[in-house]
Amino acid sequence: MKVISIESEAYKSLLQKIDRIHSFVKQEKENTILQQSDPSEVWLSDQDAATILRVSRRTMQRLRSNGEIIYSIRGGRVWYLLAEVKRLLPGLVVNKNKKGGKP
Repeated sequence: MKVISIESEAYKSLLQKIDRIHSFVKQEKENTILQQSDPSEVWLSDQDAATILRVSRRTMQRLRSNGEIIYSIRGGRVWYLLAEVKRLLPGLVVNKNKKGGKP
């Protein structure tokens, strides 16, 4: 095993460069996410869509089977456009104050 020793100032300079690279990569990732914020271009996994809609994955399957949501299957996984999930949000509101049984 080789041991490399460097001066303290050189080490500090190297750490600063690494921090700048990290900041740049982080900023680029955030910019990419912002550029893809168009709901017609953002794809969600089955679990993410179910979480947003606050339904089970079985309900997601029922929505697919009934043709109520557009989806894509890639790599053996089901994907939904964010725009499709947002389209369903108003229709899945449940009135929690409504009680079952006869009035």
